[in-house]
Amino acid sequence: MKNQSKSNYSDFVDKFKNKKTTDDCYTPKLVYKEILGWVKEEYNIDTTKVVRPFYPGGDYRHYSYGNNAIVVDNPPFSILSEIVNFYLDRKIPFFLFAPALTLFSPASNQFEQFCHIGTNVAITYENGAKIATSFLTNLDESVVRTAPTLRKLIAKANVEKAKRKLPRYKYPVNVVRASDLGKLSEHGVDYVNTDFKM
Repeated sequence: MKNQSKSNYSDFVDKFKNKKTTDDCYTPKLVYKEILGWVKEEYNIDTTKVVRPFYPGGDYRHYSYGNNAIVVDNPPFSILSEIVNFYLDRKIPFFLFAPALTLFSPASNQFEQFCHIGTNVAITYENGAKIATSFLTNLDESVVRTAPTLRKLIAKANVEKAKRKLPRYKYPVNVVRASDLGKLSEHGVDYVNTDFKM
């Protein structure tokens, strides 16, 4: 009975915790830097005008865009159509992340007034979610295009981010790790130790 009440309490408390969704996919700094660099070169924008209205607790509708603001950001995917229409109606320049599989999904009667850039590049976001990502923008004159250079930049940054996160440890020669035993087996080495200490 005691375990059941503990479980009920945990279930009750869990209801109030923030759930991670695709709307919680915060962009790694290294990846964002490469994307912003590409946008700057491709569209000749002034990066001092770039704004990022999508952050925890933020409200893009009431964000102060100021003069000549350009949105380069990763919006909540669940309301992407609403966001695109908001920016188009107000003529706010944007370059937005979008899930690759639903690139053409933003329901807009203004479909031809913005560009769908298919990169389908996997980005590992800060919450660990790995999502194939493409982009939507009204900075481009085309309606549909690819961006191989952008894809390569993002893929490289993603690999660099992964490398940076993995710590490297050096162990004394007398320390045996579980992975060492696996390597010895893989290479056909018979190893036995009857005096092993933890």
